[in-house]
Amino acid sequence: MTKLITIFGSTGNQGGSVVRAILSHPQLSTEWKIRGITRNPNKPDAQAMIAQGVDMVQADLNSKESILAAIKGSNAVFGVTNYWEKASLEHEVTQGKTLADASKEAGIEHLIWSSLPYVSKVTAGALHNLHHFDSKAIIEEYIRSISLPASFVLPAYFMSNIPGSIKPDPTGTHYSLAWLFKSDTQIPMLDVPTDFGKFVVACLANPATTMGKHTLAASGWFTPLDVCKAVENCTGKKCDFHEILVENYQGSKELFDNLMMIRDYEYYGPGAKDGVKKSHELVAKVGAWERFGTFESFLKTTDI
Repeated sequence: MTKLITIFGSTGNQGGSVVRAILSHPQLSTEWKIRGITRNPNKPDAQAMIAQGVDMVQADLNSKESILAAIKGSNAVFGVTNYWEKASLEHEVTQGKTLADASKEAGIEHLIWSSLPYVSKVTAGALHNLHHFDSKAIIEEYIRSISLPASFVLPAYFMSNIPGSIKPDPTGTHYSLAWLFKSDTQIPMLDVPTDFGKFVVACLANPATTMGKHTLAASGWFTPLDVCKAVENCTGKKCDFHEILVENYQGSKELFDNLMMIRDYEYYGPGAKDGVKKSHELVAKVGAWERFGTFESFLKTTDI
């Protein structure tokens, strides 16, 4: 019997990756029907999904009644919220709790929640400005508190954040990369469109293994020197890395804490390396994908 998964943010980076991962999987694509949630079913991305058999509907994350109507009849739900919509922890937490309450009321068998580390707790308050991390972790805690069956997928540092830090020299002869990292800092990176959906699909296919647990969605670990090497391979021009000292940093507090979370806590906190390794193994069991993206493969699809 075909089951139904409703995917929020289906025309966005994360939700779109989930849709594509299910559609491209030889077995799950026959077992699961997809309902996509979007603000505008008439936009090109939504219409393209409709052409692939995805049922596209509108829903408002601020309204439990709207969510209930959208997820009606679903066996599973993929949930994601956008902190940057209003740059408000309180607003995002309210939306996430509303989605959780609706999923509980609808009897959803499996919520797959796009979460993040609870930075304020992981760092014992040392880093307390990373609101778009803590907001999703607070929602995760709420999901657990109401005993909603759920898996938690934690996306790594987006590769799409990186090209803005790669600057061309005025002469046009080479590039430079300046970061609050050491040259050998290990950064868990994620090619969201290519890889994120693979981790969600792994949870969808193995609920008994992933429910109540964290799946760490990282394409791999890459250093600033790896980034520079990828730039050189893709452009044919030299790329130099320069470490920015903490005392010379001039950006936002939120970005500073994000970078420090990577540098000093391996982004995910204790057990990060082992957690990513186990998450890769989980994806491998589902099959259909031979490898994960690299920063070089990502860079070939974007401009710097």
